[in-house]
Amino acid sequence: MSTEPVFDPAAALPELGAVRYAARQGDWPALCAAFADCREDHGLLVLADEAVRVPGVEHLLRQVLARRPDDTLATALLADRLIQVGWQARTTRRAQDVTPEGWREFRARLNEAEQLLIGAVARNRADTLAWTLRMTISRGISLGINETRRRHRALTRVAPHHYAGQRSLLQQLLPKWGGSWEEAHTFARDCFRTAPPGSINGALLAGYHVERMTSYDRTARNAYAARKDVRQELTEAAHGSVLHPDFRARFGRITAHSSFALLASLGGDRAAARAHFQAMGPYGSTEPWEWFDNAPERAFREHRDHALRG
Repeated sequence: MSTEPVFDPAAALPELGAVRYAARQGDWPALCAAFADCREDHGLLVLADEAVRVPGVEHLLRQVLARRPDDTLATALLADRLIQVGWQARTTRRAQDVTPEGWREFRARLNEAEQLLIGAVARNRADTLAWTLRMTISRGISLGINETRRRHRALTRVAPHHYAGQRSLLQQLLPKWGGSWEEAHTFARDCFRTAPPGSINGALLAGYHVERMTSYDRTARNAYAARKDVRQELTEAAHGSVLHPDFRARFGRITAHSSFALLASLGGDRAAARAHFQAMGPYGSTEPWEWFDNAPERAFREHRDHALRG
């Protein structure tokens, strides 16, 4: 595989390009059609996040809701947009470094999104996108682990192995959001073991180990990724999920393989890294390489080239 990896997610998922174009054009029927064609629960959140990246899309969504206040999709997308705008105001800085104005804007936007979604789940308890977004809000405005778990339970009644919801709860269970490494690890492991073989849920363990690696300094990170117990667990998770013969998920596939590839590369497991880079085909992802390198595309390419030379 000598070609340069393509990092635009829309290259692997044309639906993202369609959603992006419809949102830019203010074409609500086309936007609805893209979501109606989605057959994966996780895909709904991926499509929503792509739509709400378009600046000013909230104007279109408010116009739709002015005509149809109970529109499920417009409600969820507007809430997602408000969450994104709020997080932009908060920035990625540590909590103690966020300005008072940033906190006010953040909380105001998330509280507005919460009110929209309370109405959405009251109308339809099976609205998986609304419940997933409410988990993000719970974490953001510090409602606590128990409340985020409650929202996750409501989601699992509809979709027992909802990957996006599990990823959201995993974040809440990390130390940076009030949890612990042990609690987060147990949850990720349980999600993998209870999901059907070939489900994407095994990638939660890769996500956990990526997060765990960030808690170490640069020297210790590779040693952590190379630990025998870590490599064994990741091998089991990969072969039970993204490398399983029954694996069919399209949404989240590239970033899942990318996480496994990073852990294998930094852990010195060249054969495992090769398997994941090959599974990505011509595509690449800067996630989670951007957490470890200021030039994530270059880092991805270098490790990919190294693995595929074997």
